[in-house]
Amino acid sequence: MNTIEFLQITSAVVPDREALVEVGGTNSKRITFEEMYPLVVKLANALQGLGVEKGNKVATMAQNSADFVITYYACAMLGVTFVPLNYRSKDEELTHMLNVSECQAVFVSERYTDLVSRIRPTLTTVKHVVNYGAATPGALAFDDIVAAAGEDEIWTEVDDKDATIIIFTSGTTALPKGVQLTYLDMTAYVTNQQPADPDVHEKLLVSAPFFHVAGATAMMLAVWCGRTLVILPQFTPELWLQAVQQEGTSHAFVVPTMLKRIMEVPDFEKYDLSTMRQITYGAAPMPYEVVRKACDVFSPRGIGLINAYGQTESTATLTFLGPEDHDLSVDTEIKEQRLRSVGKPMPDVELGIMDERNRLLPPGTEGEICVRSDRVMKGYYKQEDATSTAIIDNWLHTGDVGKVDEGGYLFITGRKKDIIIRGGENISPGEIENVLEAHPSVEEAAVIGVPDVEWGEVVKAIIVLAPARR
Repeated sequence: MNTIEFLQITSAVVPDREALVEVGGTNSKRITFEEMYPLVVKLANALQGLGVEKGNKVATMAQNSADFVITYYACAMLGVTFVPLNYRSKDEELTHMLNVSECQAVFVSERYTDLVSRIRPTLTTVKHVVNYGAATPGALAFDDIVAAAGEDEIWTEVDDKDATIIIFTSGTTALPKGVQLTYLDMTAYVTNQQPADPDVHEKLLVSAPFFHVAGATAMMLAVWCGRTLVILPQFTPELWLQAVQQEGTSHAFVVPTMLKRIMEVPDFEKYDLSTMRQITYGAAPMPYEVVRKACDVFSPRGIGLINAYGQTESTATLTFLGPEDHDLSVDTEIKEQRLRSVGKPMPDVELGIMDERNRLLPPGTEGEICVRSDRVMKGYYKQEDATSTAIIDNWLHTGDVGKVDEGGYLFITGRKKDIIIRGGENISPGEIENVLEAHPSVEEAAVIGVPDVEWGEVVKAIIVLAPARR
């Protein structure tokens, strides 16, 4: 199923419902599903006019916005692979991501136009730069190309195994790897939820960046479910609370650091959260102190909490700890223990704990967490060796270590991969070590992740000074 069909179906079922609402930024847009679909059609025509066609790649380097979402669906209409870039990456990483994925065009928000201009001479395949703001020398303006484009619907047949999106994720190596998520991956993910219903209107607040798998899947899930996607360009706890109150949002996804900061807002109690029904958290380790406090803060307000554990490589959620497990009013002692877990597998996920020889282990035994699902990635783009290491006999090896208790709850106990996850972002220790050891005063450096209540994990460096500096 082509993901453009999510929008086609929903725009027919709930045309007058707001699809995209921007809040908290310099721009403000409110777009219904009926208005969104023609904009997608026009942008697809504009891209086609620029020579972009099925099988090509189009990148974005931008903060969250309504135009960002429209760009994804225009790419889906053409069968073009979408490549959202982490704008926090270094110049050489951005060059690598754009060149290795062979992007034909890149869409850029105003904050990053200078950055793209700086690296453009190093880009080997990018033919067009499109600004979400005003045109600049060598770059087109998004609004201009949409206004001038045709309005003919474009129908493109895609294979379920074609990549609809490539999300680059940091690993133990210096350069990011491109995770290919297919139309089947995304379809399997979103169709776990109910499709758009004229009698059910929910609003999903998204503050995770769209270049992150949590943000990317939010673009799909909201449209399929007919939810209004309330978009924060960048997270602050005050803006998040204001958005809940002013827009009446019902659902949200946050990383643990965000949840902690929301609860710490000095005048937290003054905000009206009565419309909020469910907050999902994940993408990083959740400190027990934070989730325990969240249970006391949100559950009495009737707001269900869900811990979602997953990876980019698995199209987000693999296991979840549901609202009932966060309700400590009954069975308090056992539930407090389960708060340290990441819950049970999703219905479409087969979970296995394996030893070093890839043999399944019995419950209660610690080993590597492995999964099988229709949502496992197609592979790392142009990295067959890395793919063959990650996927063995159709099992995705997560690199995390854990065990399953007698109740079927998964507990993460460690990590095989040498990765630090700070506030939902992967950090390569080796990359930091290389930078430190390039300093003349440093002979040797070792970088590790240490637990932190604020960020989940933080970077800690152990340094041996060069002999002359001792």
